[in-house]
Amino acid sequence: MIKNILLTGCNGYLGSKFVEKFSNYYQIYGFDTNFFDLNKKVSSNLGNLIQKDIRNLTTNDLENIDCVIHMAELSNDPLGELNSELTYEINHQATINLLSLMEKTNIKKFIYMSSCSVYGYNEKTVTEKSELNPITTYAKAKVRNESYILENDFSFKIAILRNATAFGFSPNIRLDLVINDLVYSAMKNSKIELLSDGKPKRPFVHVEDICNIIEHLIKNDKYEKLLLNIGTNELNFSIIEIAKKIAEFTNISNISIGKSNADERSYNVNFDLLKNTLPNYEFIYNLDNGILDLIENFSKYIDSYNSRRLKKIKFLIRKKEIDEMLYWN
Repeated sequence: MIKNILLTGCNGYLGSKFVEKFSNYYQIYGFDTNFFDLNKKVSSNLGNLIQKDIRNLTTNDLENIDCVIHMAELSNDPLGELNSELTYEINHQATINLLSLMEKTNIKKFIYMSSCSVYGYNEKTVTEKSELNPITTYAKAKVRNESYILENDFSFKIAILRNATAFGFSPNIRLDLVINDLVYSAMKNSKIELLSDGKPKRPFVHVEDICNIIEHLIKNDKYEKLLLNIGTNELNFSIIEIAKKIAEFTNISNISIGKSNADERSYNVNFDLLKNTLPNYEFIYNLDNGILDLIENFSKYIDSYNSRRLKKIKFLIRKKEIDEMLYWN
């Protein structure tokens, strides 16, 4: 039975939502650099917070832990493209080190956050068995981690989750994710501006549904190694379809279209394997109620959100609070 969870990246977009939802059910030990200001609600719900770089994790940090949920990585473009070597060091090498250290413990389960970004560009609908075509440094590091996990044997159960593009409200929301960004811009600036021509396709999934699926897999022991696309077939959309829906809900009359080659990524994803693996799970959020929930939350504190990850990192470097390798000074 899983009781004690080490959650790396506990203060991130997804991690903070998981803590909010499940801290009453598990003893969650948070692990985070805390670059993005620890949310007080998150910190009060943690069993303990280890403020530390994932590259410096040791076996002592894993003592008495039953399950590791690994989310502590540099996020996708543009932050992941800041320094490709650094992204590989944090997102890949630190993950390999974590897995190696886990082998020296009695940990029962490892749940890894991968991404549908590994598909990059594909005109056909992709499944877990499709050829991968990562475009960004972030996605390439995800592929390396997946390959390492799948090609090696471990003493603990492993679930790799290829999450669709997340959206929705969380204690530490990200505004560099397309739906969050467009809803916020529509409400704050009364306009919707696309960087691309809107034709690229993406699968989307609400952050709360990701957390719920993680919790289902914590409780489920009917696997040794599992690789799943995380999302639902009903939430595959082009960016322009997303923009039009947001415009409808926010009464925006014009959508500004960007360049045709601004975003090379485009893929439509099949999620049947997830449905077969967790047949009783029902998604809480579709596109409509997910957008409406964002609108409701943003309307309360529209001027207080500034969660641009790259901007914050550059600010900390400029202030010499962290160095170029993203270590605290």
